[in-house]
Amino acid sequence: MALPPPRKLIVPVLLGAGIVATLGREVVFALSLGSGADLEIFRLAFGAPNMMGQSLAPAFVGVMLPLLAHAAAQSPEAERRMRRRIIRFNFLGVFLLCTLGFVAAQPLAQILAPGYQPPAVHQVANQLRILWLFFGLTGLSFTPRVFLNHRDIFWPGASTSLVISLAFVLGGFGIASGNLPQSATTLSWAAVVGGAALLLLQLQARPYSKQDFFFWRKTASPQPPLLFPLLGALLATVSASAPRFLDRAFASSMPSGSIAALEYSYNVLAAPGILLGTSFVMIAFPAFSRGVASQKARAAAKKLHKPLMLTAGLAFLISVGVHFFAEPLVQLFYLRGAFAQADAAATSQVLRWQSLGMMPMVVGMVLAQGLLGLQLVRWVVFLSFLRIFLRWLALLWLIPRWGLSGLGSAYAITETLALIVGVILFRRKLAATDPE
Repeated sequence: MALPPPRKLIVPVLLGAGIVATLGREVVFALSLGSGADLEIFRLAFGAPNMMGQSLAPAFVGVMLPLLAHAAAQSPEAERRMRRRIIRFNFLGVFLLCTLGFVAAQPLAQILAPGYQPPAVHQVANQLRILWLFFGLTGLSFTPRVFLNHRDIFWPGASTSLVISLAFVLGGFGIASGNLPQSATTLSWAAVVGGAALLLLQLQARPYSKQDFFFWRKTASPQPPLLFPLLGALLATVSASAPRFLDRAFASSMPSGSIAALEYSYNVLAAPGILLGTSFVMIAFPAFSRGVASQKARAAAKKLHKPLMLTAGLAFLISVGVHFFAEPLVQLFYLRGAFAQADAAATSQVLRWQSLGMMPMVVGMVLAQGLLGLQLVRWVVFLSFLRIFLRWLALLWLIPRWGLSGLGSAYAITETLALIVGVILFRRKLAATDPE
């Protein structure tokens, strides 16, 4: 099997650098804030805008890239029309979501932190109002990513975690050195700086042309609908993010520090998981989309089967290693500064069982993007709602019995069961879409 060309090999390199920077961010958070109340308030507020951006970016690319590929296969004029439509939808969608998030910050904070008292809920709401600006800046980078991926230019999108995490590292060091206030607000504004830097990085790659902004040009040609797949992608995004909100909601009613332990654990798990899953999706998805556009979806999927199995096998081996060495890993990454031995023990308790969900998470990311490539948004939504229901049942059952270990176990069980259902659905829908 031939190696990908250098322009694609840069993707895992940049993603790997982003993972290192993300772990560095967590180390700096542990050094400067430990498991304190300010960090937990920031975590709760950051979750909604960040998950919206992280989930909506691949969903937006997953919906729009196949449509752009179909348009490009028809004619240059059809491609130009599609580019203009994508830009309009991106700007309008980001504006509406940011406005809604800002207005609904207080009730959203009450939902995110049901175990908090009113003063703390108010603090979460204040951070949400800042962080929706962060989402707006990162959301405006969705269209450049689609256009660049269509041209097989992946490095700006692959730099996302690196750029944003470096902004957090600088903010965290500012807190640790005493040059910046020790508060959640400092971290929220660091996120906004990172979002602005990400958008500028995307734009300097010159994804647009002047004709992309000739919005007034009309055409009588029939065009595929964008609103329904976008609404479906939005619903899939919100529902896909909900299980982690459930985790935080249950943890907010547990002893102080539980939310911090949950997030510190997840960031150790996400480091290799996101590197593997996102690298595979970014490199493979454009080719799969072109295969679907050429009515050769099954052949395109077969080419990806062996690399996917290798990726899944590597994810499984890493997850087993993390399971058995959870406590040494947590101590290695976090045990310094304001992060005490009790914090390390709590985080290890979550990570030991949460790590077993890494392989299902990685393969689930790939399957969801494959369903989007087949323009089957409704099945992505179905899997997301299934995951919500399974997570809710698992948390209700396991937390009263296992405490912090129940948080991690609920994640692993949910991801595994959802993956089994997702594999069955994908195989059936692929056969129906492209029968041999």
